[in-house]
Amino acid sequence: MNLSQRIALNEQKNPARRKNLYGPSFLALKPDISKALQDGWSMRQIWSTLKEEKKIDCSYLWFRSLVKKHIFDNEKKHGKVATTIASERENSGFNFRSSIDKEDLI
Repeated sequence: MNLSQRIALNEQKNPARRKNLYGPSFLALKPDISKALQDGWSMRQIWSTLKEEKKIDCSYLWFRSLVKKHIFDNEKKHGKVATTIASERENSGFNFRSSIDKEDLI
Protein backbone atom coordinates (compact mmCIF):
# COMPACT_ATOMS: atom_id res chain seq x y z
CA MET A 1 0.00 0.00 0.00
CA ASN A 2 1.18 3.50 -0.73
CA LEU A 3 1.17 6.30 1.85
CA SER A 4 -2.19 7.74 0.77
CA GLN A 5 -3.90 4.39 1.19
CA ARG A 6 -2.31 3.88 4.62
CA ILE A 7 -3.42 7.36 5.73
CA ALA A 8 -6.98 6.66 4.55
CA LEU A 9 -7.01 3.37 6.42
CA ASN A 10 -5.63 5.02 9.56
CA GLU A 11 -8.27 7.77 9.41
CA GLN A 12 -11.04 5.18 9.07
CA LYS A 13 -9.76 3.41 12.19
CA ASN A 14 -9.57 6.66 14.22
CA PRO A 15 -12.47 8.91 13.13
CA ALA A 16 -12.51 10.92 16.38
CA ARG A 17 -9.08 12.30 15.61
CA ARG A 18 -10.47 14.17 12.60
CA LYS A 19 -13.09 16.02 14.60
CA ASN A 20 -12.37 19.39 16.09
CA LEU A 21 -12.59 18.70 19.80
CA TYR A 22 -11.73 22.24 20.84
CA GLY A 23 -13.94 24.23 18.48
CA PRO A 24 -17.21 24.10 20.44
CA SER A 25 -15.65 25.22 23.72
CA PHE A 26 -13.76 27.99 21.92
CA LEU A 27 -16.89 29.20 20.13
CA ALA A 28 -18.76 29.28 23.44
CA LEU A 29 -16.02 31.53 24.86
CA LYS A 30 -15.55 33.58 21.67
CA PRO A 31 -17.32 36.75 22.92
CA ASP A 32 -15.25 36.77 26.12
CA ILE A 33 -12.03 36.13 24.22
CA SER A 34 -12.80 38.87 21.71
CA LYS A 35 -13.58 41.34 24.49
CA ALA A 36 -10.37 40.47 26.34
CA LEU A 37 -8.37 41.04 23.15
CA GLN A 38 -10.04 44.42 22.68
CA ASP A 39 -9.18 45.27 26.28
CA GLY A 40 -5.51 44.76 25.43
CA TRP A 41 -4.77 41.34 26.96
CA SER A 42 -2.40 39.11 25.02
CA MET A 43 -3.44 35.79 23.56
CA ARG A 44 -0.98 34.04 25.90
CA GLN A 45 -2.58 35.63 28.98
CA ILE A 46 -6.09 34.75 27.81
CA TRP A 47 -5.11 31.19 26.97
CA SER A 48 -3.30 30.59 30.27
CA THR A 49 -6.25 31.91 32.28
CA LEU A 50 -8.75 29.76 30.40
CA LYS A 51 -6.43 26.77 30.67
CA GLU A 52 -6.08 27.21 34.46
CA GLU A 53 -9.85 27.52 34.78
CA LYS A 54 -10.14 24.30 32.70
CA LYS A 55 -12.46 25.97 30.23
CA ILE A 56 -10.26 24.92 27.29
CA ASP A 57 -7.87 22.02 26.84
CA CYS A 58 -6.10 22.93 23.62
CA SER A 59 -2.47 23.90 23.23
CA TYR A 60 -1.45 27.53 22.89
CA LEU A 61 -0.64 27.09 19.19
CA TRP A 62 -4.06 25.59 18.55
CA PHE A 63 -5.67 28.43 20.53
CA ARG A 64 -3.82 30.99 18.37
CA SER A 65 -5.06 29.34 15.19
CA LEU A 66 -8.65 29.35 16.50
CA VAL A 67 -8.37 33.06 17.40
CA LYS A 68 -7.02 33.85 13.95
CA LYS A 69 -9.70 31.81 12.21
CA HIS A 70 -12.76 32.78 14.24
CA ILE A 71 -11.97 36.29 15.50
CA PHE A 72 -9.39 38.08 13.37
CA ASP A 73 -10.55 36.68 10.01
CA ASN A 74 -14.19 37.48 10.86
CA GLU A 75 -13.24 41.05 11.73
CA LYS A 76 -11.53 41.46 8.37
CA LYS A 77 -14.58 40.07 6.56
CA HIS A 78 -16.94 42.45 8.33
CA GLY A 79 -14.81 45.51 7.67
CA LYS A 80 -13.33 45.84 11.14
CA VAL A 81 -9.59 46.25 11.51
CA ALA A 82 -7.97 43.37 13.39
CA THR A 83 -4.88 45.37 14.16
CA THR A 84 -6.49 47.96 16.43
CA ILE A 85 -4.78 46.46 19.44
CA ALA A 86 -1.36 46.78 17.85
CA SER A 87 -2.02 50.32 16.69
CA GLU A 88 -3.17 51.36 20.17
CA ARG A 89 0.05 49.99 21.65
CA GLU A 90 2.11 51.85 19.05
CA ASN A 91 0.42 55.14 19.87
CA SER A 92 1.03 54.89 23.59
CA GLY A 93 4.40 54.95 25.28
CA PHE A 94 7.73 56.11 23.94
CA ASN A 95 7.93 57.50 20.42
CA PHE A 96 11.36 58.18 18.95
CA ARG A 97 11.80 61.13 16.62
CA SER A 98 15.13 61.67 14.93
CA SER A 99 14.52 65.40 14.39
CA ILE A 100 14.87 67.89 17.23
CA ASP A 101 12.50 70.77 17.83
CA LYS A 102 14.32 73.75 19.29
CA GLU A 103 11.19 74.77 21.21
CA ASP A 104 11.22 71.47 23.08
CA LEU A 105 14.76 72.12 24.28
CA ILE A 106 13.89 75.45 25.94
